[in-house]
Formats: sequence, C-alpha cells, structure tokens
Amino acid sequence: MTDHTNWPLVEPDIQTALKMFQSPLDELAAGRIPALVIRSAWPAESCTRLIDRLVSEELLYDRSQPIPEKFQKTSIPEGYYREGTNSTATLAWKSPEAVGKNRIDIGSSLGYRGSDKEAFLAHSAETHALFDRLFADGDDPIKLMYSSLEALSRNKTVVTAHEPDGRKYGPAIIRAHYGGYTYAPHFDSVRLREKRSEYAVHEFEHQFAGVLVLQNTQLGDVTAQCRLHQCLWNEEVDPHLKAGTFYDYAQEQNISNADVVLAPGDLYFFNTRCIHEVPGVPGELPRIVLATFIGYSSDRDEIFVWS
Repeated sequence: MTDHTNWPLVEPDIQTALKMFQSPLDELAAGRIPALVIRSAWPAESCTRLIDRLVSEELLYDRSQPIPEKFQKTSIPEGYYREGTNSTATLAWKSPEAVGKNRIDIGSSLGYRGSDKEAFLAHSAETHALFDRLFADGDDPIKLMYSSLEALSRNKTVVTAHEPDGRKYGPAIIRAHYGGYTYAPHFDSVRLREKRSEYAVHEFEHQFAGVLVLQNTQLGDVTAQCRLHQCLWNEEVDPHLKAGTFYDYAQEQNISNADVVLAPGDLYFFNTRCIHEVPGVPGELPRIVLATFIGYSSDRDEIFVWS
C-alpha cells in the first residue's frame, strides 16, 4: 500500500475492522476510510483453479493465443456504460480506441445492460444458473463475498438484489481485463451516474463495491491496482472527470489518495462515490476479478448485492 495521507486502509481482516469501529460500513459510507481489506480471503489455489476452468470452458480466452472472434464482439470498450433507459452506450471519459484492450464480463452488468430491464433480468437468471454450475462443489467466492460483508455489517442480512416481484439481479460478475484495460478516474452510482430510478437498488442511500482479486497482471515490477481518491463525487468535480482533467483538479484541491495493492485471494470493499481508478498495465496475463456492487442504508436491515 502507498499511503499518501492519514487516510489508511483498514486491514488485514474482518476482526481488525470490528475492533476499530462499531460500524465499519458507516465509516465507509461517510468516506472516513478508503477501503476495508481482507487479505487472503480466498485461497490463491482456488483462484487459479477457477481461471483455468473459465478458460477451458471458453468463457475466457488464453492471452497467449489469438483472440477468438466471439470475444472481440462482446468486449466492453473502455469507459462505456448506459444511462437510464438509453440503449446507446455513453462514454464516461475520453478513451482512444486500442487494439487488444478487452474487457470480458461473465455475468450480468446492470451498468451496461440495465437500460432494458426485462432483458437484464432475463440475462441475470442465466447468470444464476451459470454460477450455480461453476460453484456446485461448494468452493464459492460469491458466498465468501456475502458472508464477509454480513460480518462487517454486524447485524444486517446480505441478499442478492431483487425487484419487488422477486426477480433477482446477477449475484456477482467476473471481469477479465486484457491488454492494459484502464479505468480512468470515475465514480459509480445507480442514483447519480446511471440514473436507474426504475430499479429497486435506486432506493439505497450508499453504494459500495466488493472486489475479490483472482489474477493480477504485471509489467516489470508494476501491477494493476486500484487507487482511491479522498474525494466523494459532486457536481464540481464532474466536469473534470469527463474532460480528463481530474489530476489537475486533485492537485489544486490537495486531494489525497490511497493505493490498494492486492494479491490473488485478497478481497476489499470501498465506497464507489469515492473517485477511483485502475491504471492499465499491459502485462502478459489479464487482470481478473470477481466483483459486486452493494446497496447500503444504515436504517435498512437488508444489504442488496448485484453485478
């Protein structure tokens, strides 16, 4: 970890967070801490086995081989998401086209698929069936993610997000980032960014992310890691995010940041309203994570999790 301020990560385990704070998730919601980190939450060997299986089942591709055409067609371009019911993808930041920079999703992304609610929920049902098969042996990182979050909440119940009629969102998503795929400084919010008022998750006051690292990419001694900025999104910072001038703004405003340096099997939670980024590192291996979004309100007994 590179700590640029007195805004240190809370690590290395759940017990540490619970000793430090009565309510770690409320600390996260307020932006008083950058992230809650659980080291070696899932065995590194399990991470490797899962990736090998995903490649063997052609859900991901081997970076050393030519890119199959089906993955070129389904890759999500850098910085793209969909807003509201708009079927046209929006470019969140300036991102020149780059050959080989692919993001492959295994799961149902609300941010990218949510403009068509019926199609998203149907796709989510397929994701549940796929993950039930992949993790039928009980070595299930999604259950690990949920149980860790529930422990950090102390007294809340963690469930897969669902609509009032019971239809469920995807429980999590596996994302593989090939060729130095980059996340420029941005924030995530179904309320403020994607404006998905037709979904039940829109009701939650706060949105977090949970990320379990399955595989890192590395170039020399540099790995692709998350950087969190001590800056919650607001209308003043928004033009700088869109124009690609956030670094200048951060320097002018003396905004601190913290790097979350992770190994396979490490899990962390952070507030997605904090401006965050993942620099692109074009190493030989793709960066692969299991990720979720999380709806949290301190006055609600349930925490919703989705992909």
